Amino acid sequence: MRKATAGALLAIGMVALSGCGSYPAASTLPDGQYAGSSLPDEDGTVGKVQFTIKNGQVVDAKFRLYDKDGTVHDQNYGKTASGGIDTEFYQRAQAAISAEQRYVQQFQKTGDQNKVDRVSGASLSHRLFLDAVQTAMEAAQK
Repeated sequence: MRKATAGALLAIGMVALSGCGSYPAASTLPDGQYAGSSLPDEDGTVGKVQFTIKNGQVVDAKFRLYDKDGTVHDQNYGKTASGGIDTEFYQRAQAAISAEQRYVQQFQKTGDQNKVDRVSGASLSHRLFLDAVQTAMEAAQK
């Protein structure tokens, strides 16, 4: 019982800290290439990030989401299995992908994942982005 309570408190604390921008900026890492993956969300979607630090700046970054089955969220995301378009879902899916690229642009501009603004309608992508960057930073410290 105590272990379960301690684990729950630790998880709550990590979530609370992730929203506070308490992690150091990625640009504080030594020059090099970094990669990380988020934990899967409730439907299995995972975010994967790759970025390069040079002279204290994020000079290159990529971020993609992948469904549980490995389907990448790209220009075809939101289409039906036959390639047709459910207009409403497709437009929402493509808007989220556009927001993900804005996250990358802001990350490159600021070098600080904590300064990447959340875009309405793409908060899941934002959370997975931050989680993937944090995973990359934690891996760099090992």
